Amino acid sequence: MLCMMLRTTLLIGIGGFVGANLRYWIGGWVAQRAGVLFPVETMLINVAGSFLLGLFMTLALHYVWAPEWRQVIAIGCIGSFTTYSTYEYESLRLLQQGLWWQAGLNLLGSLVLGLIAVTLGVLLGRWLIGGTDL
Repeated sequence: MLCMMLRTTLLIGIGGFVGANLRYWIGGWVAQRAGVLFPVETMLINVAGSFLLGLFMTLALHYVWAPEWRQVIAIGCIGSFTTYSTYEYESLRLLQQGLWWQAGLNLLGSLVLGLIAVTLGVLLGRWLIGGTDL
């Protein structure tokens, strides 16, 4: 059992290495061309990751691919490329199941709570370094 968990962890780590580096390289490439007025690279990566996760999971579930492939690609690679894709995929699944309230809560809750959390993190960071403004 431990050997299988270690193998799975290694496979997810390899996928994560690939996804994180893709995010770094693609994000940097897009940012150099788009400028800094709007985080288009993050939006592009989030939207691309959502598309890739939707495509991959649909194919993986249809063709019943081995769980290892789903872990390496969905959790490791796409998950480290962007966790936004998982958020969108899970919201779509809730909508497909007719769970409108839960989907709305997930979509708006993550958005609002994420914004609150990042604001609190910025405020705490600025407080720790002696600043006070947002």
